[in-house]
Amino acid sequence: MKIELRKVPFNKSDFETSLNNIVMKGSFYKETPNIAKIDAILNGEVEVKCVKCLKPFTKKIEEKLKLIITDRVYNGFDNEYDVIEINSNIIDFDDIIASEIESAKLEYDNICEKCKESNVNIEI
Repeated sequence: MKIELRKVPFNKSDFETSLNNIVMKGSFYKETPNIAKIDAILNGEVEVKCVKCLKPFTKKIEEKLKLIITDRVYNGFDNEYDVIEINSNIIDFDDIIASEIESAKLEYDNICEKCKESNVNIEI
C-alpha cells in the first residue's frame, strides 16, 4: 500500500495492509503539511535463524509501531515515535513492513525452542 504524503488526511484514517504473512493494522493522519503519524500494530510470523544453532524457525511478531513520516529533515527528537524521512513524498507501507521484518531477523534474542530448553551457552 502506498499513499502520497500530501494526500494523507488530517483526520485519523484506519488502514490494514499485509506483506509476507505480516499484517500491519492501525491509523495514520497528517499532523502538519509535511509530517504524518502512523500508529499501528504488526502481527504475524517470520522465519528467522536461531542465534545459537543457526537453524531456521518461525517467530511470532506482535509489535507496536509509532512512526513520524516526513519529507523534510526532521529537527528534534521524539521519545514516543520513530522518525522516517522519505525522499519521494510517497509513504510505502510495504517498505515499512519489510524493514520491520529485516529488523526481526537480526534480533539478538532469536533463539529456537530447542536451544531455549538446553543449558548450552554458545557465544557467536
